[in-house]
Amino acid sequence: MTGAERGSLWAPVRGVCFDLGGTLVVTDTEPTTGQVAHVLGITLQEAREVMEAGAKRRRIAPADLAAHLARDFGRPHVFEQLRRVLEGARTRAGSARLFPDALAVLQLLRARGFALFAMTNSLGSSIPAQEPGFHALLDAVVYSADTGFCKPERGAFGAVESLSGLAPHQLLHVGDSARADAAGAVSAGWHAAYLHRPEDTRLPQMAEPPAVTIRTLRTLRHLLPARS
Repeated sequence: MTGAERGSLWAPVRGVCFDLGGTLVVTDTEPTTGQVAHVLGITLQEAREVMEAGAKRRRIAPADLAAHLARDFGRPHVFEQLRRVLEGARTRAGSARLFPDALAVLQLLRARGFALFAMTNSLGSSIPAQEPGFHALLDAVVYSADTGFCKPERGAFGAVESLSGLAPHQLLHVGDSARADAAGAVSAGWHAAYLHRPEDTRLPQMAEPPAVTIRTLRTLRHLLPARS
């Protein structure tokens, strides 16, 4: 698909929604869930399942989540270590570092008249007490901990539709997961872009059409012209 064809495909787009970690925001070398898995002595997959079932679907204080995990896994002696991991994640979220291409693209799309959103499956314990400065460029940040839905679930995308007042065909979602971001958006009737950065050491995933694959957020400058 050529750039012109993509631009035509996205002609109805009035709002752009971004994933946070790995898309707009630089993530930790070892994600919080991986650190929790290490402390608890469980597999990463097991930790992901536990977090998606609960901690990603509600707001919870880091100390409370640490207590629940230590109790549920019968490891009360690791409570303090878990608390430090989870407190650290929330602190870092409050001073999130954007990828080099993110700020300029957000500013440009805002100037071109697009509604801008972010949507994340982050832990409810990681939501910062004070929003990072770049949130001022967004109409809203949608947390799974507030909606109760995790991408790729339809309800996650429906929450953005409700906030924006836009129909699915008027929304584009951009994220670094072919499944949670691209496939979830397409299933919801949205436009979708799968971001696989050149420096990403993970193998690229297969994003099924009509989702498109991009290597940098700067590509959006050419595919989303100013609204007429």
